[in-house]
Amino acid sequence: MGQYRDLTLLQIAPDKTLVVACDSSAGIGEKPLDNVRTATETVAAFSLRVPLLELLCYGATPLMVVDTLGNEMQPTGAAVIRGLKQELARAGYADLPINGSTEDNMETQTTSVGVTVVAESVSHRISDRIDQAEVYQIGVPYVGEDLLAHLDEVVSYETVRQIKQCPGVVDLIPVGSRGIAHEVAELAHTNRLEYDSKQLDRPVYRRSAGPSTVILALVSTSAASHFEILFPTATPVIHLKAVNR
Repeated sequence: MGQYRDLTLLQIAPDKTLVVACDSSAGIGEKPLDNVRTATETVAAFSLRVPLLELLCYGATPLMVVDTLGNEMQPTGAAVIRGLKQELARAGYADLPINGSTEDNMETQTTSVGVTVVAESVSHRISDRIDQAEVYQIGVPYVGEDLLAHLDEVVSYETVRQIKQCPGVVDLIPVGSRGIAHEVAELAHTNRLEYDSKQLDRPVYRRSAGPSTVILALVSTSAASHFEILFPTATPVIHLKAVNR
């Protein structure tokens, strides 16, 4: 068993690995004491979006979804299941099975949703080492009320798939609550690259991207111009280079 970023890996055969991703949400929904008011279906959808994008960026195929809810089955649990099914269809996994549990012994005042996705990876080849690379930002960091006001700007699954297939794209990583600067550091560490971290001291690079409203693409410098033509809305973030070069 091993860990790759936020994913847990369990090799079950020489060429097959189970990959587990998860996320949670609390205080957002339709309960009396929720801090942000929105439909429970929306909460469920975005809670599922995070692990699905982590797995998509890694290259694993989802097998099943498990929801663990700190709320009653009716009406909250039923709404969560509807939201999960809607998001699975949006992501292209409409037939994925869903299992889960609810809290029906206690009355609750806030919405609490946990989602785990179990996936399978036939093989995960570590990318060849590169000497020069560019990090691009796709999407805008939104969370809470800001996210609800900009739902039409959220990066789609299809866009992420297109980016992953683009020549010269070395790595992809979704950005969540820890912000762009943290995930740039993850990209650099994984790919044995370095950069001037002072360039990421601006507040925008520390801002939460909520349920992965931003994707970072690590692109070989030699392919950067072509990438920018294919994805004109991608924003350059920072240049990375091989350690000690």
